[in-house]
Amino acid sequence: MRLPGLVAIIFFCAATAQAANNSFALANVRVFNGDRTIPHANVVVRAGRIVAVGPRAAIPAHLKIIDGRGKTLLPGLIDAHVHVGPGAQADALRFGVTTELDMFDLSRNFKAWRAQRTSLRRTAEADTWAAGLGVTVKGGAPLENAPAGLHIPTLDSASDARKFVNARVAEGSDYIKLFIENLSEYRSKKTLPTLSPAEVCAVIAAAHADHRMAIVHTQAEWAAREAIKCGANALAHMIPDQVVGARFIALARRHHIFVETTDDVWAGVSGLDLAQKLARDPRVAPYLSAAQKSTLLATDKKLAPWFFPNVLANTRALHEAGIPIIAGTDSPNPATAHGVALHEELQILVEAGFTPQEALHAATALPAAIFHLGRRGHVAAGYRADLLLVDGDPTRNIADTLSIDRIWMNGYPVNRMPPKT
Repeated sequence: MRLPGLVAIIFFCAATAQAANNSFALANVRVFNGDRTIPHANVVVRAGRIVAVGPRAAIPAHLKIIDGRGKTLLPGLIDAHVHVGPGAQADALRFGVTTELDMFDLSRNFKAWRAQRTSLRRTAEADTWAAGLGVTVKGGAPLENAPAGLHIPTLDSASDARKFVNARVAEGSDYIKLFIENLSEYRSKKTLPTLSPAEVCAVIAAAHADHRMAIVHTQAEWAAREAIKCGANALAHMIPDQVVGARFIALARRHHIFVETTDDVWAGVSGLDLAQKLARDPRVAPYLSAAQKSTLLATDKKLAPWFFPNVLANTRALHEAGIPIIAGTDSPNPATAHGVALHEELQILVEAGFTPQEALHAATALPAAIFHLGRRGHVAAGYRADLLLVDGDPTRNIADTLSIDRIWMNGYPVNRMPPKT
């Protein structure tokens, strides 16, 4: 007759231990809270949420305390431009990227992604928001090399835009991605069919009617200008084909757009070896999966050496003009990889004139606010305990983001070791 009581005690103890695993405190740690730096603070986490942050925050006696001296606590990083696939979110999380914003994928696992990001349960994967299928034309980017027999819906005409976008929203798309791309920026004779101006405007109008942002893939200034004039909310890439002028910047400011960078992928297209150096970094190499190694070390055959100097100049100019810029990587394209590439992107932002704090803001609080991601992107009371602890001070030396001490997702410690191959 005592067995049920004993079982209840066992379950109670197990539940208590489980809760304790995502409850802890950091003492005497430098905190970048998503907006600014707190030089010395205590941070208290209970059951996966931050409950107190500050120099005088009281630490309950029963909590495990981590000494933060010489370290910096950051919000979990947010990569604002990726393409998810098997293993992607786990690869991201091992490098402190706790949220990924997918910009085109075929899996469209919306139900599972939404369930995970509203939960505080232990997980080995970054949370995901997603566009799902993008809007393009038959034979257009990014489907020009799609396997024969793979059926992917495409837009036939502007009159079909509302129906097409409604179908994406019904599937679960959090925002709408569309493509204006004809390959002209590569200065080659090869061309692609692409959305017409009328189709672009119709898709953006349909997205807004469904209360979704419209994010437009453009790689040429003319296409970016077309997207902005049609009312796009964002450009999915920093423009690589040319250095933009004052008239373009004025247009962007007038229409209140924001830009996802993906400057790292343009470094690869330009033939730079930034990704290869990253793969060799001793702070990186032991934690790379086979997939991450493969894409980091890949090269893009469509080399365009003028791309990277252009995007550096454009990133600087748009930032100085006050246009919101958020950090994205376009992983897993060649010379990128989920998770780790965002650290390279932060270094590029600093090279383009951002302060380290501004670069960190572009990968934490700013994308969280723009995409309405809920209580993430900050180290503050009431927010999720998606956290990254690093040695050193990345608010002064941005490369210190790679000196990872620990990562927490929903308050649970993350195992950084990659799967065995």
